[in-house]
Amino acid sequence: MNEVLIEAHGLKRYYHRGSETVKALDGVDIQIRQGEIVAILGPSGSGKTTLINILSCLDAPDAGTLTVAGKSVAGLKEEELVEVRRGVLGFVFQSFSLLPTLTVTENVELPLLFLGLKPDPKRTAELLESVGLTDRATHLPRELSGGQMQRVAIARALMLEPKILVADEPTGNLDKATGEAVIALFKRLAAEQGLAIILTTHNTAFGAEADRIITLEDGKILLSNN
Repeated sequence: MNEVLIEAHGLKRYYHRGSETVKALDGVDIQIRQGEIVAILGPSGSGKTTLINILSCLDAPDAGTLTVAGKSVAGLKEEELVEVRRGVLGFVFQSFSLLPTLTVTENVELPLLFLGLKPDPKRTAELLESVGLTDRATHLPRELSGGQMQRVAIARALMLEPKILVADEPTGNLDKATGEAVIALFKRLAAEQGLAIILTTHNTAFGAEADRIITLEDGKILLSNN
């Protein structure tokens, strides 16, 4: 059985808007295993982004327990959470977030440079090959299509060899065919590398390609097919 990488019980996250209490998460239980793709669906305001931020240690719950890669993260300080994220989590965003003055290769190697580590050209070449961008290594972002930019972002997220890839609306800025190609890439990475992938999407067709679908509504899990 594949290793459990994330386990959460009773997650709650409340916000106060004037005199109103918004229950962004209201008692959520979830488990993410190695090598599976889990799609989190739901309308705007359902709690998708709040949930993914908490599962990826970018935010803390008001109540509940959360274990990431076997480590309880409740009560950890920010510098400790940074270490958890660095060793376990990779991030892909809707906006790509590439630096326009850097080449594809330089963008992919950026996480190493932030840590003061020297890039390994062989490792970079392997990542570019894995996302089908070997022939774009020296190109700038402005010379790429939207799908190619998203694949650069995926390669960059994989540079530090995470166990979990967190993708928040990764196909939101892509057309249907390009979005399908990104989902196909995710499926290959999960199958070949044992990567766990958590993605949020408004696209139910893309969500249906995941191993599991979790549908949120008003901060609660409305439906889960696990």
